[in-house]
Amino acid sequence: MEHRYISEERPGFDATVDAVIKAAEDYWGSGAMPMRVGIYGPSGEIYREIRAWGMGEYNRLTKRLIEAGFTGSGKAGKYDDLFQHAPQ
Repeated sequence: MEHRYISEERPGFDATVDAVIKAAEDYWGSGAMPMRVGIYGPSGEIYREIRAWGMGEYNRLTKRLIEAGFTGSGKAGKYDDLFQHAPQ
């Protein structure tokens, strides 16, 4: 799994995103197809992009994001899913 920052923004929940990535990644990779996930910052712009390799990593990533209080809005543009922080 790979990730990169798209903006200088570092929201308060960024450490949660780090923990989710670490928990969801498969050291050996789990497929050849890249799946892109974008994370919205508080400003409403995508601040971080995560690339999971294959459906295994992608499913673990999206499940853990939801468990961590994020909501997905589905596929848009180059992203297979977009998430925003929505604490309850």
